[in-house]
Amino acid sequence: MYLITGVTGHFGRIAAQTFLKNNSDQSLAILARDAAKVADLEASGAEVRIGDYGDYHSLLKAFAGVERLLFVSSNDMDNRMTHHKNVIQAAKEAGVKHLVFTSFQFVSTADDSPNAPLMKVYVATENLLKSSGMDYTILRDGLYMDMLPDIIGPTIGHQKTLYAPAGTTEVAFTLRADLAEASALVLAGQDYVNQTLDLTANESITFPEIAQQLSKIFKEEIHYISPSITEYQQTLKQAGLPEAVVGLFSGIIASIHAGEFKKTTTNLAQILKREPVRVTDYLSEVYSKK
Repeated sequence: MYLITGVTGHFGRIAAQTFLKNNSDQSLAILARDAAKVADLEASGAEVRIGDYGDYHSLLKAFAGVERLLFVSSNDMDNRMTHHKNVIQAAKEAGVKHLVFTSFQFVSTADDSPNAPLMKVYVATENLLKSSGMDYTILRDGLYMDMLPDIIGPTIGHQKTLYAPAGTTEVAFTLRADLAEASALVLAGQDYVNQTLDLTANESITFPEIAQQLSKIFKEEIHYISPSITEYQQTLKQAGLPEAVVGLFSGIIASIHAGEFKKTTTNLAQILKREPVRVTDYLSEVYSKK
């Protein structure tokens, strides 16, 4: 029995859809808090098990009889570590043999790293999993390419300015759907036991290059401005964005500028058996419709 968590989110849903499409002869359970939200996956053959990362006993019950589990990390910024502990401990107690965990790309967890607060949780989770006694595969996902439209902003076609304090540092933006598909393939396979894999696009790109690509799409010059982080934060606040959103985006951009997401590997392409989606193709798909 296989199980995938987080299926009401975009990542987990694609992982479940990929698994069901490719493994019709295997039994798949999916973890959800509300069965109504995954009725389509149930109709496609998945067994719905009700559980919540914050409710240990619900996890223990949901994981009964599961041998291989894909654990999509929690998106609860305040309770993420507690959630991760619950899932790993419940999986171990329930007798799960192999756990695949979606971690996050990083370079450093030093206190002066812009990404340190987030990554310390992921590194602690990785260490907990490694010491659990279960077989594991850790997938360190690259920065989602899907965040680019939010960083670029909805009015780019009118304002003609890409405003982000990322400098000229390269970043390996990676499509979330590609990462989700790869996670399902790893779950269903027998490779990568007790390994940690960096999953990123095959190539990196800079924000000036993104501006050049946008210029081609809009057939007008898109200027790139790289302000200080402080100026960027003030601009977002003046635009009326909530403090949490300002903190999230400024942290991500600071991490990009510091080179936290510039690493590229071929692992993702090897798992998918095709080239991952490129930023230039993604931008053309998104903005050619506008």
